[in-house]
Amino acid sequence: MMFKAILLACAIADPTQCIEFHDVRGPYPTQKECKERAFEMARDVGEMTNTLMPMSWRCQPLKEGMLS
Repeated sequence: MMFKAILLACAIADPTQCIEFHDVRGPYPTQKECKERAFEMARDVGEMTNTLMPMSWRCQPLKEGMLS
């Protein structure tokens, strides 16, 4: 099974306004690699903008034959 990293980041000024970021590098063969990528994505979002704050992440399992 492969895993896709997904990150949820919300506006600092209004935490009800959120954006879901889907990784474009994966999928990853292990949950550990997926988790590492999710944390890398969180750092990148934090560095790219001062208006969004990473709130949560998940590694979505992909069914066989799915690439994203």
